[in-house]
Amino acid sequence: MPIKPRSTKRSPRSSGDFESRAKPRFGNFKPARGRDRDRDRDDRRRDNNGSEDDGPAPSPVTPIPTPPAKKEFVVEAFDKLWTELFLTQTHLDSALSKQHKSVKSILAQITPIVLMKPVSIAQALGVGVMKGEPWKLKNPDLAHWRPSVMMAERLYSLMTGKFVQPKSMEQDFPPVMTESWRTEYGEAVMRELIESLSQEAPLSLRAARSIDPAQLVQELKKEAKLSVKIEPSGIAPSGVRLGGYAQILNTSIYEKGRFEIQDEGSQLMSLFALWPDEIGKLLKPRPGRVENMKFKIPANVPAWTVVDACAGAGGKSLAIADALKGKGRVYSYDTSKGKLEALRRRATRAGVNNIQTVVLKEGEEKATIAKFKQRANVVLVDAPCSGWGVLRRNPDIKWRQTPDVLERMPVIQKRLLSLYASLAQAGGRLVYGVCTFRKAETIDIVADFLENHPEFEKGPGGFLGPSPCDGFFMQSFTKKG
Repeated sequence: MPIKPRSTKRSPRSSGDFESRAKPRFGNFKPARGRDRDRDRDDRRRDNNGSEDDGPAPSPVTPIPTPPAKKEFVVEAFDKLWTELFLTQTHLDSALSKQHKSVKSILAQITPIVLMKPVSIAQALGVGVMKGEPWKLKNPDLAHWRPSVMMAERLYSLMTGKFVQPKSMEQDFPPVMTESWRTEYGEAVMRELIESLSQEAPLSLRAARSIDPAQLVQELKKEAKLSVKIEPSGIAPSGVRLGGYAQILNTSIYEKGRFEIQDEGSQLMSLFALWPDEIGKLLKPRPGRVENMKFKIPANVPAWTVVDACAGAGGKSLAIADALKGKGRVYSYDTSKGKLEALRRRATRAGVNNIQTVVLKEGEEKATIAKFKQRANVVLVDAPCSGWGVLRRNPDIKWRQTPDVLERMPVIQKRLLSLYASLAQAGGRLVYGVCTFRKAETIDIVADFLENHPEFEKGPGGFLGPSPCDGFFMQSFTKKG
């Protein structure tokens, strides 16, 4: 999509109404690094329109290309990228992918930092930000918010030096989020969410059933020559976690289908659909850090019929099919033919042959799924949502999400859950999942469903994360026999 011409209009400035004008603090600068695109991210972006420590840990700076790009070129490229983000519907990953190779990796480091911590980073860099900004601004003022360019320029200048990222502030998030979290879960949970959702997300992998996670770690260390920490997950039985960006998709291990890129929380939702009683032990009544748990996928698995009702690019379908060890059948539904074609390619590479894709026409799903009524052992409805649990990977969501999106989400979720509930057989299971914490999209949806579907009874459910994984809510229901 072409970039629109840069306007000269800027948000108003004054000398006396800034949040702060502090001098930068120096130490190790930990940038939000460029990373392999999370293959499961499309699952969580269908309708968004859009580290685990208390603070940043010391980390080597990602090298600037030699010779380094001229600062003027970097700043100009950032300026255009920022404008494109807010004057179009382009996602951050897509906008970054179109950048010139000389600045692409630089912008992939700088831009997420500004998006995740606009006020606290501005304070640390000595950039003035007017009180209430950027959240009180609307387009086109937001698209031309001058402090963003000033931050980008100063961050680039500091990439060859050292800079400590400050702790996140409440002002780094739009009031609609922080007020919701404070009202629904209390001050302590709100503070925890602010901190965890401002950290760089780790790169997480799901090992295929053909390889043990510990073995995958050793093979990647040998072939990829990693410069970041890599270890088996403490929460997902097939998970592997890397401490930062690494070139892993160009390895023979990947080409052989030995792993997929998938967040640990997404992996756990897949397993929750199959074994809610076990995975449910990790879930909590409020969002928060996930504790380690030892769970092994059973050696003997049933030949279940599973429906992944909102499959997207199929990260969860692949995880479920792999966990079932090729038994049974996983039906992957989605309205995007392109995403399902991508799923078929991924399944072929992974050697997974128990997935069948089904293309649906939005608004006309009933006619297609009628023949599957009451035939599924498990139905997973990983519904479109506001995406507040994945802000570490998609920080642009909190900038561009409009009130109408928040109003629309519960309506869509109720419709989809009710629609696909008809596929569960007597004694079968229905699982609802979203990657957000909003009460209106989680607890309230569960209450509404139970009130309108007395043929189902409530099973295990609750919140997962954020930290060390992305944040999710999931709830299981059993259809009475």
